[in-house]
Amino acid sequence: MQRTEFSTTPQQALAGDFTFQLLHGTPGGGKSTTILKGALALDAPQIIAVPRIDLLQQHVARLREMSSGETEPPIIVEIHSRQPGTQGKVERRLRDALDAATSPRTLILTTHAALMGQEPQDIEGWHIWWDELPEADLVSGKVGLGASWPALAAIYDLVPGAQPGWFQLVLRRDAIGLRQVLGDVGRDLVELHRLAGSRGRIVEVNIGAWADAGVSGCEVQWRSIWSLAMLRGCASLQVAAAGYKGSLAEYAVQRAGGVRVEVVPVGAERIGQPQVRVYFYTRQPASTAFWAKPQGAACLVAISRHLEAAGFDGYWAANEKITPYFVGRIGGEQCSPKLAGTNSLRHHVSAALLYSAKATPNDAAIMDALGLSREAIRAAREDQDIFQFVTRGAIRDADFDGLFEIHVYDEGQAQRLQDRLIAGGYTDVMIIPIPEVGIMDATGSVSGATPNTGSKPETAAERNERRRLAEVERGRRRRASDKNSKIANGTYRGRGRPRRSS
Repeated sequence: MQRTEFSTTPQQALAGDFTFQLLHGTPGGGKSTTILKGALALDAPQIIAVPRIDLLQQHVARLREMSSGETEPPIIVEIHSRQPGTQGKVERRLRDALDAATSPRTLILTTHAALMGQEPQDIEGWHIWWDELPEADLVSGKVGLGASWPALAAIYDLVPGAQPGWFQLVLRRDAIGLRQVLGDVGRDLVELHRLAGSRGRIVEVNIGAWADAGVSGCEVQWRSIWSLAMLRGCASLQVAAAGYKGSLAEYAVQRAGGVRVEVVPVGAERIGQPQVRVYFYTRQPASTAFWAKPQGAACLVAISRHLEAAGFDGYWAANEKITPYFVGRIGGEQCSPKLAGTNSLRHHVSAALLYSAKATPNDAAIMDALGLSREAIRAAREDQDIFQFVTRGAIRDADFDGLFEIHVYDEGQAQRLQDRLIAGGYTDVMIIPIPEVGIMDATGSVSGATPNTGSKPETAAERNERRRLAEVERGRRRRASDKNSKIANGTYRGRGRPRRSS
């Protein structure tokens, strides 16, 4: 196999800028195959990062098969959490593997999460192939610490971040053990601690002093925002992903700044054109808050009965809390709603996704950082997940020209999916309502509480000042009350005349 020689110095578009190539093509157009062929053709140390372990193992098997006839096949190394007989954190094992590599034909396959935990110096000189959009790159939440904040103060200092009002967690030199902290603060902060303990992640909170978390009723917002710009220390970066435009990954890269994206078309155009039919049940937008109510639950029951009566036997998924409405009632293959990179569902000619992934109050910190609206969050999550899900079936094959049926919850999802499919190269896409289910005009609350991106928690100093002023006001009122009582009883004596100065 002919190989390509690459420089091991970082690519620079302009002074100080970082460039990565976005391998763009239609669903099933061969972006992942382009990565594998490119990796085998390159005489340089490389990393292939994928979102899930099952996809990693599929890539390993294909690489071994594709390189089986070579006189000097690459040294393929797997680093993930399900390897038997391994100990230690995956991030640490990956870092050790990067340090130990001596052959220029070393090819390490790992997960997005493990690579996100590396610092720029860890990946210096390595060429990176990033398959699919990053997952868990933007994480945020809210937590009430109450009396538990001293446990965090014992392990992290707070340093002002790049955005006013946000402070970065920095591990203290004299920090107590993380295991003890986790025991003190409970399960709600496990993810925060995991990310804060990662070399490649930054965690921020919206308080400047830990004591501020002890204010009654205070909920601390926290966030960890990782972007592909964090890989700027590598020799080169190739990203294979559909739907990059308008994704949270793109917004995070734009926030980081100094990154140039070079779009590289890959893969062949479609040979066959399937008849894609997108069915929807209601004009009421999908919402986990609505589904938790009796009228929302009734809508789910009606949909599950319809799919059962229709003999649905494709692949399907739903939000975790509503999955029980469909298990045992509809046939087919149950999947996760997130299927980026999956190639094992091509034999199915129908798909159903009953799903909502809209902005929640916990997203306030991310929306504030990226300047995003609720609509932008919905498009980047819900619409992208639905598009990725439905393009894992038979329509993924470029030569498929048969009927492919898709079931989604609401009309808005159907219309937005139609737009994405047409933009993705499918020309025969129709949306069809199913009014006979009887929920087309269902009404109810469509979302939970609106994220509050403008509120700021009271600090401990502000609390003390508020209490001081309140005490001053109470003293003034006591004195006024005493004065009025004395006047009523005839015992009040006004202040005497001031003394004359001698």
